[in-house]
Amino acid sequence: MSDEPEFVGLGDGWTVADEVWFHEHAGEPSSNGAAPSPELEPVSVDGLEAFIGVEEVAEEALLGARGEPILPQNGLVLMYGDGGAGKTTLTLDAVFHLAGARNWLGMTVERPVRSLVVENEGPRAFWRRMLRTKFEAFGDSSVRDNLYFLAEPWSRFTLGSLDHRVAIAEEVDRVEADLLVLGPLATVGMVGGGTPDEISRFEGLLRDVRGRVGRPLAFWIVHHENKSGDVSGAWERVPDTLVHVQGAGNGHTRFVFRKARWSSERHGTTLNLAWSEGRTFDVVEDAVRDLYAETLEAFQGSDEWRTYKETAEIVKCRPGEAKSVLAELTRRGDLMFEIGPAGRRPNAQCWRLRSATILSLVPDAPEAPSPEPPTDFEF
Repeated sequence: MSDEPEFVGLGDGWTVADEVWFHEHAGEPSSNGAAPSPELEPVSVDGLEAFIGVEEVAEEALLGARGEPILPQNGLVLMYGDGGAGKTTLTLDAVFHLAGARNWLGMTVERPVRSLVVENEGPRAFWRRMLRTKFEAFGDSSVRDNLYFLAEPWSRFTLGSLDHRVAIAEEVDRVEADLLVLGPLATVGMVGGGTPDEISRFEGLLRDVRGRVGRPLAFWIVHHENKSGDVSGAWERVPDTLVHVQGAGNGHTRFVFRKARWSSERHGTTLNLAWSEGRTFDVVEDAVRDLYAETLEAFQGSDEWRTYKETAEIVKCRPGEAKSVLAELTRRGDLMFEIGPAGRRPNAQCWRLRSATILSLVPDAPEAPSPEPPTDFEF
């Protein structure tokens, strides 16, 4: 078996799962010598009354209330952020709370959740030390039965390897894990910058692992943000919950629910967190600062292009914070983003207010239609 299978386009009608299947069975020709065909999956269609007449039990929530899950069985959480924002510490805190059936950041944990964690970068000795400190501070020895960690291959695990997919599925079954934690994304089999096709291929690898496991399996994936502070790649469609972790300085972190597909209560909200002893976090009821409002106010009355470092100097925050806030305001449609606008260096990443917003700040200005953002807009 090859550790790094190459995927090729197999024509119209072939899905990523078909390609995974084809490459796994390469070398196993059918009786007539031809390459094997993937097995057909049956398709079933119901009328409206027949479809809604079935009382189907909703999947259990591993994190969040039943009916409003943040992480359902067979679900996917994608957490992204800048280096040093607290992604690894937050993820570690989450799996400990899940293991001990303790509510986390105000979110319900109804029962102990067993996790298998793949940390795929950094020195293993420091990772062991961090875990030891966390376990001692958590103060609940029962979590030891619900937490498992990949020891080998250290920093070389990849879902792109069939051997690794088979092996990790066997380990998930052996320890009866509910949740497989993987990170960082760029090291565990994701190839490319995150185009829709590249992400679909990676989804095929996740489905392949899940299909080899004889139990429901959820994924928690840790990812980096891009240079503009947004999620790297076209990931908005895929996860059930998409979380942006932003460093807020002075021992504070923002936990932004960019997307919570099954929880209208959480979708679009932000938790302001204060770091606490034992590598854990407390929810701060009152926001430390509203950097979104402060940043938008700093741009008002001007059509000047500004870099994130210039913005940080004006708003008096860290450059990394300014970059994340600018990316979110761009996503909301309040700001425009351009690389190398007129009057700036060719590679300068710059932001300014949208034209309609600028006009609205001038008394008695004629109305102008709001420009539509390009459909292929990405950082």
